[in-house]
Amino acid sequence: MPGGYNLQGLIRRHTVNALTQFERMGYYSENISNWSTNAYKAVRFEEILNENGYAKGVVRTDHTQGSIQVTKRELDVAINGAGFIPITSDTGEIFYTRDGSFALGKDGILMTRTGDIVGSGIKIGADYVKIRIDKNGDVFGYKDLSKEPECIGNIPVVTFQNPEGLKEVGDNKYVKTEISGDEELVVNHSKISQYAIERSNVDLFDQVNQVMRVNASLLASTTLMGAIDSMYDKAINIRS
Repeated sequence: MPGGYNLQGLIRRHTVNALTQFERMGYYSENISNWSTNAYKAVRFEEILNENGYAKGVVRTDHTQGSIQVTKRELDVAINGAGFIPITSDTGEIFYTRDGSFALGKDGILMTRTGDIVGSGIKIGADYVKIRIDKNGDVFGYKDLSKEPECIGNIPVVTFQNPEGLKEVGDNKYVKTEISGDEELVVNHSKISQYAIERSNVDLFDQVNQVMRVNASLLASTTLMGAIDSMYDKAINIRS
């Protein structure tokens, strides 16, 4: 009987650990699928063994900066260093993003690709022939290249004491939480680069390698579970 309980415990432990590996595989797959997504932040899946020997997964977001890619779009911006750009949805919800592939929406309002308003609302009239965005986020519009431009707004940058505490809600958008703390406006900075976007920080080769390792681990676990299950069946038959 004690041997049966030991086999049951082994099956239970390896089942839980295999489920954890499946979850881990899901996050690695998500990272790979977002490798080409602007400013996407890779998710790390860390395993912790509890006192009973079961693997427990902890998910963390890697907020290190991705590489900066130069573009030809004057409404593209990238953040150099830590920080997020606050954006507002059409329902008034405030989100934070690092995806600076902006465009003009209704009435010439500067918006994200998902239709959120950038900052407090920057209106770029159709009569502007050129837009200049300075490193501090100030946006200037030229109606005549031979004359001084007009300052028409500012793209703000905010930081969080604990960015890992931000909650990702899809489309490269985050919301603050009690863990992240409140946003702090960065003043007198030089973080904004025009004609540029931030790429994802996913190390594709590393993620593919991790998937292969997890797959090998899953195969080993399922094979071992099958062997243990067979031993358990034999033990029951012997007692019978």
